[in-house]
Amino acid sequence: MIRFDPHIPLALWLPLAIAAAVILVVYALRTASKLPRRRLIWVMGGMGVCMLIPLVILLNPIWVQRSPPPPGKPLLTVLIDRSASMGTADGNASGQSRLAVGQAIAQSVVDQLGEDYEIRLRTFDQTTSPTDLQSLAQLTPEGGVTDLAGSLNQVLGDDRPPGQAVLVLSDGIDTSGASAASLRKIGERAKALSTPLFVHTIGTQTGVRDLQISLRQSQELAFAEQEVPISVRLSHSYGSPQTTELLLQHNGETVESRVISLTDNAPTEERFYVSQAKSGLYNYAIVAKPLEGEVTNLNNASTLQLRVIDQPVSVLLLEGKPYWDSKFLIRTLSADPSVALTSVVQMAPGRFLQRQVQRGSAIKADADAIDPTKVSSDQWKIHKGAPEVLSDPEFLSQFQIILLGRSTEAYLTDETLRQLKNWLTTSEGTLVCFRGAPASQLNQQLDALMPIEWSPDRESHFRLALTDMGQSAQWLPEMGQKLELLPSLAVSAKPDDVKPLTTVLATSFGETEAVPLITFRPTGRGRVVVLEGSGMWRWAFLPPEHQQQDAVYAQLWRSLVRWLVSHAGLLPHQQIVLRTDAVTLSSNQPAVATLLLRPGVWESTPSVQLTSDSLDKPKTIVPVGDEESGVFQVNFGRLPPGHYTANALADAATESAAETTFDVTGNLKERLDVVARPVTMQDLADRSGAKALEGDAVDPLPEMLHQAFVEHRDRNRPERIIRTSAWDRWWVLALSFGLWGCTWAIRRMSGLI
Repeated sequence: MIRFDPHIPLALWLPLAIAAAVILVVYALRTASKLPRRRLIWVMGGMGVCMLIPLVILLNPIWVQRSPPPPGKPLLTVLIDRSASMGTADGNASGQSRLAVGQAIAQSVVDQLGEDYEIRLRTFDQTTSPTDLQSLAQLTPEGGVTDLAGSLNQVLGDDRPPGQAVLVLSDGIDTSGASAASLRKIGERAKALSTPLFVHTIGTQTGVRDLQISLRQSQELAFAEQEVPISVRLSHSYGSPQTTELLLQHNGETVESRVISLTDNAPTEERFYVSQAKSGLYNYAIVAKPLEGEVTNLNNASTLQLRVIDQPVSVLLLEGKPYWDSKFLIRTLSADPSVALTSVVQMAPGRFLQRQVQRGSAIKADADAIDPTKVSSDQWKIHKGAPEVLSDPEFLSQFQIILLGRSTEAYLTDETLRQLKNWLTTSEGTLVCFRGAPASQLNQQLDALMPIEWSPDRESHFRLALTDMGQSAQWLPEMGQKLELLPSLAVSAKPDDVKPLTTVLATSFGETEAVPLITFRPTGRGRVVVLEGSGMWRWAFLPPEHQQQDAVYAQLWRSLVRWLVSHAGLLPHQQIVLRTDAVTLSSNQPAVATLLLRPGVWESTPSVQLTSDSLDKPKTIVPVGDEESGVFQVNFGRLPPGHYTANALADAATESAAETTFDVTGNLKERLDVVARPVTMQDLADRSGAKALEGDAVDPLPEMLHQAFVEHRDRNRPERIIRTSAWDRWWVLALSFGLWGCTWAIRRMSGLI
């Protein structure tokens, strides 16, 4: 068809056309008496056409025609979830598994749309992989982690001229830890690529029945013959009261058993008491007998490591001014019977108050005659100068942990920093900055020790959330998921650069860019830990809505001290230590242990033997490390779920010189969290410009998908039009000049020129 796109406004073109017509009429009237009628018609017709040509060119006529569609078929990627949650038998009314329903839908899509689309089949859990109908039919739902956002990000590619779409067949459960914001970004990216994400949610919103137990502390520290409470938390999802038997086991033998009545919804807490007469490392297991119809019993047991010592943990706290944070920390550590605390607080310029809390075993030589958990003594002392606190190497050597508060410049001279670095390197101690940067300005020596760097900033407030590494450290197994509900921490200098070899245990919660709030980095044989923010003392006085979490402040510091001691180096009487990074870890994580040897004692590095009922035969690993420092790493790799014992073999006779145990659990979240997420899937489709395909019947889904894709393509890919000028041709120009020439010749022959 022809359309007009005038070069000038019609309001200007119309007067020109009228003027041209008037001129022609006047000229015809004046020349009518001079020419015969027939010749007059030829002259006026030629002149009219000559005047009409520029008027038409001014209207700019354009040829408009539809462009043919791009060659090829549209691409349809069918993405099928293969994670463990897809094994749940609620895919349809017939009780098929979710994966079986997904397989049937994929088969129907290929059968009905194979001629019109280029169909690619892919499965996903933590990653995606291509498949075909034959391999898909033999697939079993075994994926341990579902990364929906990451898998979709891998599938989305460059734009294709014929069009493309993705059909997601899943229950919508993402267990990778990805935030809802990442899924929203995927939907928006798909829309930008003109790739609609059609979704079909498989499964119901009915949960499973399960009993699980957890410990407040997976590691405990105690004196010899001290009774230590083991707090066990039981919860279930049966919806009705249940009864189970709870067992306390040591070395495979039952020490105590109880019959526990579980209420409808509220968790139940039980407490056992254990003690050991000699120092060492002891392992206890708390086991709940399975309930009828329980989906798994892998979370019916939990392990506790009890480290028994004959001397308390020596802690030195240094504070630049009397602050509420330091006051509550001193009170908390003083109440811990396994900690011998020495605190030094600057009360005024030139006046430093030292308080030393000594336990019973440190007061009298006859430690057998006293109970170190109940007997303590406070000694007070005034220092006139801060350097004398840290300048004495013998004074520093008695401490395993040093806590630095805020405004501690008075303590940190060049000489004391050299002593502090030597203490970290040789004494295998731990330096903890429990209120962020220990000084307003860090000199070169102090900055070199810190795991992060700070930049000046206005005071801001953050809430705490543990990272995956923080969760595996198991400081707060019960409260770790609720830290973001606690009062915020104030940060004046913003941590922004994490140094190499630094591990981040906690970050800010709810920020667009996560800020590291708890970090640590090894320094020599010791480590430096930084806890950002002031105001943590408010965690001990929570408002009524959070009073059930009042114990989290004391629990955090109690856990931190035990974690630091359990990861400390060799004690004076030890020649070898074998320890794991975590008491319990997931089968998706590599199991790693650390072997510490006292230099000069061992002629060769002992090998490590790993045994378990989950292994066909014992596994022997050669540690890798530095003989001079005596620090070796033992990498067991990824292990199947089970209870494991690792022994460092002293000689060929397989005599065990050191031993440690740990548990490996499967990723139970895939088996326990099976409630389908239709809202998540709907939001993903909406943000990509597609829609969710609903309905239980399999056969109508491909036709619904085809219609939805055509509607989306017509709406988002407008019809391509080719526009070509209708007058910009050589023959139009030649014809115009020919007509003008003929008209001029006729007029000249008629005597009009």
